[in-house]
Amino acid sequence: MHLLCCCIINTTDESLLCDQRIIAAAAANSGGVVLAQVKRICETGSLPSRAVGVPGAMVDCVCVVEESEHDVYHPMSYTKRSDPVLYGKIRSPVEDVPKMQLNERKIIARRASFALKPGKVINLGIGLPEGIASVAGEEGQLQYVTLTTEPGVFGGLPASGKEFGPSSNADALVEMNEMFDFYDGGGLDMCFLGAAQISPQGDVNVSRMSAEKLIGPGGFIDISQSTRNISFLCTFTAKGLDIDCDGAEGKIKILKEGKIKKFVNQVYERTFSGEEAVRRGQKVYYVTERGVFRRTASHDVIELIEIAPGVDLQKEILDQMEFEPIISPNLKQMDERIFRHEKMEIELFGSLKDRVTYHEGDHVIFIDLTGISLASEDEVRWLGRSLDLILHPITKERGPVDAIVNYDGFDCKSGLEEAYADAVEALSSRHYKSVKRYSFNAFRRAKLKTMASVEALNAKSLFREWDEDNTGSLSPLQLRGGVREHFGIRLKQAELDTLCKDGVTLRNFTDILLEVMSKFE
Repeated sequence: MHLLCCCIINTTDESLLCDQRIIAAAAANSGGVVLAQVKRICETGSLPSRAVGVPGAMVDCVCVVEESEHDVYHPMSYTKRSDPVLYGKIRSPVEDVPKMQLNERKIIARRASFALKPGKVINLGIGLPEGIASVAGEEGQLQYVTLTTEPGVFGGLPASGKEFGPSSNADALVEMNEMFDFYDGGGLDMCFLGAAQISPQGDVNVSRMSAEKLIGPGGFIDISQSTRNISFLCTFTAKGLDIDCDGAEGKIKILKEGKIKKFVNQVYERTFSGEEAVRRGQKVYYVTERGVFRRTASHDVIELIEIAPGVDLQKEILDQMEFEPIISPNLKQMDERIFRHEKMEIELFGSLKDRVTYHEGDHVIFIDLTGISLASEDEVRWLGRSLDLILHPITKERGPVDAIVNYDGFDCKSGLEEAYADAVEALSSRHYKSVKRYSFNAFRRAKLKTMASVEALNAKSLFREWDEDNTGSLSPLQLRGGVREHFGIRLKQAELDTLCKDGVTLRNFTDILLEVMSKFE
């Protein structure tokens, strides 16, 4: 190694932007000395200004690492050496996504992934939540959701285990402090976090592993307090848990329980409050390999809502908890696909019928083709026939409709263009008076404009849906989450404060919704 003075620093070959510039500025402005370790030196002035990660004015000297030691001193993570996929120079094929072994970790990740929705921005915590990225990749869902991690990664496939932090095929990298500004401002739609202990009230401990071992919460508090939809992931017991899931019968068998129970009367430290989550209107779920719980205002303790096939309720659920949960009167069995080797084939976007919305008052139909991929003439014919069956009863009674179609993420394999054009022409001649084609955001705006009437909004039904705890009023978080989830509108904090200044009840809910809709007039 050798030293040079006063150099600008380029970080384009790094898998993360780890606050290098911020740290350098803090040290330089505090009278410190800034020493940077680099791979190589380039000609003065040869780096474009946009490629400069740390300006030379912030750097006192650099230490140049010999070429033979690059992998030793400049790894991408604890185990990964230099990888152009992680720093965005190339992209790896989608089919290269590694598949998890069918064990308790994959089972939990699979069940949690049922919450994924197209277009959502999601945070994945370290540990069990990492598996959701692998499951989403295996199920072909990665292109329709944006997975993020707190070091500053947007999109792609986040790495797992000791490599956690960077992402393969990332869409963008930002500084960690910028990512937390995004999180704290309510940018997330949902998050998946780990849990060391869970109390009867739904409190979660992730920061203290024992009375003597404090590890701290990291970014957990910022993420869990600013996200409306939260899923906590953990095994039911720990240290010695052994399960059998042969992948053929669609069920699980507990061979040996772990020594440590996760559902306890009192957590070592309360890093998340179930009671506060209810007050704030957050949706909170607790996902394990053998059951799913939730925390709502209906009960003071968590409620068991799903149980895995093959699991004994008394012996393998209740006897492994230090407290008695509420058992839902509508207790369901977890989907058997979760416990099988083959892909689950989750329909991320719902059925085709769910994608078609008819607004009777204006005789307008909205068709959402988001994420549909047609790979053969049979699939083209299927789409044409299916839409024809849905449209026929409407147009037979009232004549041709005005159609608005969302093509965001739609794909038609090369060579099928003519067949698809013929199918569209057939639909147009039979059912359409006019047709407009939009991408996702424009489609939402067009749909909202048409729906902006008291009758179309069905405010009473929406209010009951969003008022999950049946208090008769909506918290600001419930209103913001409902508007975002139902209409795709992100309310700014100032807008939210104005809308909620007199409280949100059924009495003024319609006026509030119409004020929101007025943004799209």
